[in-house]
Amino acid sequence: MKTKTNVVPGWLSPSAVMDMLYDVREPGCEELGYALLRPRAKQKANSVTALIRAKMAPVEPTSASPATGCGIPVTARQHRLMLARGVGDMGLASLLDEYDRVVRPHQRLLASVLTVRGSISTPIHDLFDMATSYAAIHLACGRSLTSMVVAHAPGDELSRALPHVHICMLARQHLPSGWAAEHPDLADTAHRMWAEEWSAFRNGWEQLAAA
Repeated sequence: MKTKTNVVPGWLSPSAVMDMLYDVREPGCEELGYALLRPRAKQKANSVTALIRAKMAPVEPTSASPATGCGIPVTARQHRLMLARGVGDMGLASLLDEYDRVVRPHQRLLASVLTVRGSISTPIHDLFDMATSYAAIHLACGRSLTSMVVAHAPGDELSRALPHVHICMLARQHLPSGWAAEHPDLADTAHRMWAEEWSAFRNGWEQLAAA
């Protein structure tokens, strides 16, 4: 009898992750996806730990899958933790545990996700480099936000979907002194602002690359 490969417990499929998120869709902003993770959705409690772990493993991991140094399974093509400027080094698992542990009862937002869509002619490592640079400049430095940048390559699993990069932003500003208030730019009315900022950054990036 054929035996089943050991799987890692607690895995969430991409469709299950989408059920956790509120997908904002502002007309004319299709270049950049924007979604919100609230403490509760569809009568279920959410956590940033579940979101980040799911984005880092878009394909169901097994006991043989690679993992981070803190034991989080990884089946995404690339990933990088972008800590807010001035924050001391932290391991990913301890960071997520701490963030979820101090969620306040009146907190309205846990995280937001920007999805940078690639094209058939864009190498995924170029898209990932662009997204991590954007996160370093506009999030870590510009807004004191910590984020996780994850590159997905659906073609690895024979999918026709194009490569893309998720930038998962923790909603509370991350300061050297600890967690602060939710950032006001992470509102459900801010899709156009994020799309315009990303478009300007991407145009500047492409000009630098062509120089």
